[in-house]
Amino acid sequence: MPDKADLRQRQALPLSAKILMSQNRIREWYQHFNGDVCISFSGGKDSTVLAHLVHDMYPEVPLVFCDTGLEYPEVKTFALETMGAEKIKPKMVFSEVISKYGYPIISKENAEAIYHARKICDVISKTTERKRQELNGERLIEAGKLAETKSAFNKEKWLPLCRNTQFKISHQCCGVMKKSPLGIYQRKHKVVPYLGTLAEESRLREQAWIRHGCNAYNGHKKTSQPLSFWLEQDILHYIKQEGLEIASVYGEIVAVDDDGYQYEPLPGMECNMKCTGCNRTGCVFCGFGVHSEKGETRFQRLAKTHPKLYEYSISGGQWVDNPDHDPTAPKMDGDWVNWNPKKIWVPSKKGLGMKKVFDDCNQIYGKDFIRYD
Repeated sequence: MPDKADLRQRQALPLSAKILMSQNRIREWYQHFNGDVCISFSGGKDSTVLAHLVHDMYPEVPLVFCDTGLEYPEVKTFALETMGAEKIKPKMVFSEVISKYGYPIISKENAEAIYHARKICDVISKTTERKRQELNGERLIEAGKLAETKSAFNKEKWLPLCRNTQFKISHQCCGVMKKSPLGIYQRKHKVVPYLGTLAEESRLREQAWIRHGCNAYNGHKKTSQPLSFWLEQDILHYIKQEGLEIASVYGEIVAVDDDGYQYEPLPGMECNMKCTGCNRTGCVFCGFGVHSEKGETRFQRLAKTHPKLYEYSISGGQWVDNPDHDPTAPKMDGDWVNWNPKKIWVPSKKGLGMKKVFDDCNQIYGKDFIRYD
């Protein structure tokens, strides 16, 4: 089984070697499933590189774009009109997902911990208990005895968000908005997907690569991620090298020095590159990772480039009766309070109401914890 050292070794390879390795993974996946495959195409630069690599070998493989309503307009136009992707749609809109499950903030991993730890039930599940231990910073019980050190998944920093906020927090949005409609498409057309994800983007994706490698033949969900061991710089250099068109919201790809200043490199000269526009696109209203962004955050940039989308994300919101409120529900064990408020904060017709969410986070962690205006 591969480990983190194997991943680091592959990430350190030159781009030419990575291209050959990715082509092999693409070929193996295609042949294993007799060509019954598709490309989950987000319209972003990673999936654009993936589409170019796959179509260079198998031009008939379809691109499938999930129109969630969360993409930059430029990305949607690029995916559907420039690349000719087939459109699928989720069953719920984002405001409904937030109202039912919760806001996506901090990270998917931490939001999942809060989501499960807040569950109130007569019989505490193993998942609920584990997430509460992680948030409490407890040492986990392993093989019937107390572990000598805290869990590597310790999340006690985020315990105040779990206890002291009156809005739901969840990791469910991606599953509802993207994975579910793609799964429906896969079952209908009997295909398995290529995904343009990178292991460096999160610990969860790194762990997925360690478990399955690039091609997960035997996983819960069969997926191929032939770019997993690529780095962000590999993506930018490949786009520049191949002269690929990408969504206009990224701007231009330019060389920059260690201080971030642009310059024109000599032919064959090694250099770092960046986009003059958005570096990452994804979902425009997503709060995952915004607290760790340096310089201008995605919401500050959105206020300049797409003010109407910004206003919709920040404004609005309303207090509603909590449909899960049950005054007779059992108290949580130990130091846990019963997170079961009568009223909760949710989106309204005027907007998602993320200003209150960010303000509450800033009140707990400092005024500049999340910069959005």
